[in-house]
Amino acid sequence: MPVALASGATTIFDWEWNVTPPRDYAEWGELVGTFARHCLDRYGLDEIAQWYYEVWNEPNINFWTGTQNDYWKLYDVSAAALKAVSPRLRVGGPVSARAAWVPELISHCASSGVPLDFISTHIYPQDEYVEYPDLKGSPHKPGEFVPDMVRVIRQAVRRSAFPDLEIQWTEWNSLVPLPDGTLAWDKNPSVDDVSAAATICDLAIAVDADCDTFCWWEASDVFEENGMPQSEFSGTYGLLTLNGLPKASFHAFNFLSRLRGDQLEVRHDVLPPGRGLVAMAEGECRRILLWHRALPGIGEQLPWEGVLEIQWAEPAKPVLVEERITAGAGSCYETWQSLGSPQNLLPIERHLLEAHAVPASQFFQPEIESGRVAHDFRIAPGEVLYLELRAQGPAALPNGPLRQELAAWYESQRSKSK
Repeated sequence: MPVALASGATTIFDWEWNVTPPRDYAEWGELVGTFARHCLDRYGLDEIAQWYYEVWNEPNINFWTGTQNDYWKLYDVSAAALKAVSPRLRVGGPVSARAAWVPELISHCASSGVPLDFISTHIYPQDEYVEYPDLKGSPHKPGEFVPDMVRVIRQAVRRSAFPDLEIQWTEWNSLVPLPDGTLAWDKNPSVDDVSAAATICDLAIAVDADCDTFCWWEASDVFEENGMPQSEFSGTYGLLTLNGLPKASFHAFNFLSRLRGDQLEVRHDVLPPGRGLVAMAEGECRRILLWHRALPGIGEQLPWEGVLEIQWAEPAKPVLVEERITAGAGSCYETWQSLGSPQNLLPIERHLLEAHAVPASQFFQPEIESGRVAHDFRIAPGEVLYLELRAQGPAALPNGPLRQELAAWYESQRSKSK
């Protein structure tokens, strides 16, 4: 809340974000409307009509000193101000921590005739420990808290007065308690180390069908809520370190982004909690992602070993490319620790971390037996494995418009070089 509009002086975070309601809600409405008109003038209606305007942030915890009814008032004024600029602008909430207040906001808007274009809320794996200290009394199976909550909200929306609302989860990450059980919302290595990658794959795949957005918080460790980080790794939420080194979490999203095409049916035995496998087909290419999420509180987790059998009916011989996120290859946090966790990196240390930030990779030329390719795998807890089976040589080139685009690009480069 801008200080000039605030009703109090309560602040949070290093940069002293004021968390009190406005002293005059009409003034707040003028601010929101002026901001929206500025966006309209600068970017145009067709652009900003694609945006999602959230009202506040986590008003159900210490980010808001007002009551729930005070938040309804803030939301109502904000929604009216945005819609006055253009009915096409999208507004939503409650932007709550731990998926709270969602049915209540829908009920409030339905009964008051207030616009509500989408639901926005937040969830973290560590929230389970907030709701159920030491997990005592938790009804959720190991690792299932986040997917369960996403499904609960989807069902609540579908049963509500506005069953077709989009559901935007605009904060989540891999945070879990420290090894001693302490809940830590900063300086927490679970967002830095190799285990974050498997957590991301496990949760992102699990919720894919139950929401419209599942947005990681956040892109970079250049992030000042509790003061700027002072070392390369600081338990901050980014996919990239302070100086831009990719973390294991970054590579997990890289792997997920490659899962294009049609999802294949996968047959396997019942998998223990935290283990997952998904396979996609795009033309002749087969893409497979496996992960082994390290889950606290379930005892010793052994490596996952098995054999993948992949159908291959193409006449061309296949090549199998494998990439792995593991400590020291795709996750340089563990290397940084072994160097003594230096606050300031020497050039040679930076070079070493850059090398260890790259996933391990290798390729195979598998044999085809009875129309299948077999591949042995072994994944330790916390690791992620990406496999791509495709034809060798010219047969590997994509068909359709992409082949034509590539040919045109290569021809343009050849012409420039003359």
